[in-house]
Amino acid sequence: MNRRSIEDQPRRAPRADARRSRAAIVAAAADELKRGRQLSAQQLAAAAQVSRSTVYRHFPSEDDLLRGVGEATLEAIRAAIRRSLQEERPLFAALRGLVNRLVEVGGDHPFDAVAKVIAGDAVDDVAHELLPLAERLGRAADLAPAPPPEWVRTAAGHLVEACLALGSREHDSSAAAESFLHAITDPLDRGLVLLDPEGCLISLNSYARQALTPGAEAVEAGKPLTVPTVDVLYEEGSACPADAYPLRLAVQAEEDLTGAVRGHRSPSGALRWFSIDVRLLRRTGGLYGVVGIYSDVTEQRRAELSHLRPPGELARASPVPLDVARALDEVPAPLLPEQIVAEAMRLVGVPVALYVVDIDGSHLLRLAGAEHFPARLRAPLALGPELAEDGIPELRARLEGELPGVAMVPMWLRGRALGLLLALRVPEERLLELARQAAAAIELAGGYTDVIDGARRRKEMNPAAEMQQSLLPPRISRLGAGGIGGSVLPSYDVGGDWFDYVENRDGAWIAIADAAGKGPVAGGLGSVALAALRAARRNESNLEEAAQTIHETICAMEMPEFFVTAVLARWEAVYSVFSWINCGHPPPLLARPDGTVEELSSQPALPLGLADRERRFRRSQRRLEAGDRVVLYSDGISMRPTREGRFGREGIAQAIKSAPRASATATARAIQEAVVNASSEALRDDAAVVVLAPCPAD
Repeated sequence: MNRRSIEDQPRRAPRADARRSRAAIVAAAADELKRGRQLSAQQLAAAAQVSRSTVYRHFPSEDDLLRGVGEATLEAIRAAIRRSLQEERPLFAALRGLVNRLVEVGGDHPFDAVAKVIAGDAVDDVAHELLPLAERLGRAADLAPAPPPEWVRTAAGHLVEACLALGSREHDSSAAAESFLHAITDPLDRGLVLLDPEGCLISLNSYARQALTPGAEAVEAGKPLTVPTVDVLYEEGSACPADAYPLRLAVQAEEDLTGAVRGHRSPSGALRWFSIDVRLLRRTGGLYGVVGIYSDVTEQRRAELSHLRPPGELARASPVPLDVARALDEVPAPLLPEQIVAEAMRLVGVPVALYVVDIDGSHLLRLAGAEHFPARLRAPLALGPELAEDGIPELRARLEGELPGVAMVPMWLRGRALGLLLALRVPEERLLELARQAAAAIELAGGYTDVIDGARRRKEMNPAAEMQQSLLPPRISRLGAGGIGGSVLPSYDVGGDWFDYVENRDGAWIAIADAAGKGPVAGGLGSVALAALRAARRNESNLEEAAQTIHETICAMEMPEFFVTAVLARWEAVYSVFSWINCGHPPPLLARPDGTVEELSSQPALPLGLADRERRFRRSQRRLEAGDRVVLYSDGISMRPTREGRFGREGIAQAIKSAPRASATATARAIQEAVVNASSEALRDDAAVVVLAPCPAD
């Protein structure tokens, strides 16, 4: 819209037709702004059914027109607030009505487009009428002392702006309004503490007072309160320093924090566990407050032992086809595969073969059995030498095409198949129990012979790759109700990357690392770093202490050109908390059930082995929801050359979305396959990936 000015004329009350014309022009402008269009006098005149001169008479410039739309928006806000306050309704019903009406205003008026020309305090002046409702809300939350009126006025203005933004941006505004309402009301029956931007107390309720200052004198408003007056523990039981307490972290970093779990030990020795969320209250003008939300999860901690099975329940009522302990005692380990095949043939009376998976997951290799079974069968890409449950249907379909009528019986152990029994034209059920017992026997016998691991290699490996393979844990493992899956490609070459995970009583440890360099040097450095991690774990160190142990161990080698990038993490299933320390490694990714993938950012830290020998490490934390998956990966994946450039984070995100299921193994396999298929060239660097899927969606 072109800017024009008209000579000032004596002001007088506009006629009814002039008021109608002005309102029509404002409505037309609001509609154009909501559609994201530039304002044009000609289009506005046509839409309002007035002349262009009428448009300019009412609004000489575009800013005047924007102010007119802004005034209409403010009037609609005021009307919505007054209608809500005039209704004598219970608190939550009144709040729901207010939020719904304000969201509707946001859908009808282009607040974002006109906010820049509205006077800075205009929204707060309108929102000031919400003070009576805010006082009711404060009493319902048991807040004391009552927050100052000026702070409440700012918060009310923020509420209004947030509702308007929802209405203007969300496609399903009613669902967005309900979700926003729950975000306001759900914390009211929990511990609440309100702080100013510097971390000084504004107000708190009795629940939060008991959490933060049990047995101590009440903290006065205006005094700092970013740490409790009691001893604080991390979720695994180690001491939490004051500067790692969630309130202080959020205030210092000016970032939201969700799902941090801390134990508070009172002066009497009682220990209570809290899940702590910290939300920053921020408007265009900057940060004006911090909200801490405390949920008591002590009972969840006590429920941890419920996973134990009742004594006697694990006993067997029927004989097994293979006594694992006896087989290991009486059969030489190199001959155990042939013994298993012989036992299978005894049960079914037809030829049987035992297959294991190549260490790169690409082939089935015959370990024992009749030679008229193929020595090698191409297989859908597995996670190293282990088959996942969700990969079995694809493998079964391929085998039926190559070997019609063959029965395929996976050898299951703790959620992964270590191999297969193939038999001709017999029901699979007749070999299921033998296959289970054989899996345990094969796993144990592998420590006494090279026959089994040697059969998993279809070509020679270099020493660095052999060292790398010896470091790796099972590629697939159960973790409570969920699972974890990992792999490193290429398995026959290079040797600098590793991953590790283990489940202890205090939660699961997960790590991924990339040692500097290539070949035996990288493999040797990586093995030293992993040994340091395992030593720290077994010495009951916490996450920060483990990072320091690895760092000091590498520094002690006195080889300044060597270093290790790593992500060291913990998963605490009781509280659904994922904690991690990133030391110069690609950041973990969080894949949500809705298909979004976000980076889990943290304070930047140098790789292990660099800088001073004494360093300070600090964990970051995130509470995971049902269906979330955490992906850890090395730069061999993200830096993989493709036709378009690099595989990158976007390539990982697309691979995650392409996974046929949301399990850890299906996701890891999808990423692995996408990396392999991204280029016709062989991998130039190790490509390691670990996926944690601890909370399956209902």
